[in-house]
Amino acid sequence: MPSEKKGITVKVDAELHAQVREYIEAHGMTMGDFVAQALDNELHPRIQKGQNMSNMRTMAFQVPQEMFDEIKDYLNRHHMKQKDFVLGLIRAELDRDQQQTETEEQEITEDESEDIDEADDEEYEDFDDEDIDESDDMTMGME
Repeated sequence: MPSEKKGITVKVDAELHAQVREYIEAHGMTMGDFVAQALDNELHPRIQKGQNMSNMRTMAFQVPQEMFDEIKDYLNRHHMKQKDFVLGLIRAELDRDQQQTETEEQEITEDESEDIDEADDEEYEDFDDEDIDESDDMTMGME
């Protein structure tokens, strides 16, 4: 069920209004979509303010037109920027991979620990109680 919508009326400078009009026409948006996205971005920033931009690197890649259109539709529906979307996907995969790697390393450590315990058990299995001559044991130190 869609959430209830409320209206917002604002007066802005004519030059700013013209820029917004140009932007929404170029991006196939409505004024309502634009304002909702702007408000969402301001209230819920995807990148923390004060992030050091000098530490950033550029990644560029091509996607098929059909996928590009699907991504743009998704971004518009979720009021997201392309950069935030891609960074979110990358972060999710890196986190998943790190968790998987830690799990695998823990399993290897547990397997190695079990192998050591088994080797110790085998070492003691080679030593039989029958190999001890009780008479030798009792005479030691008594002679």
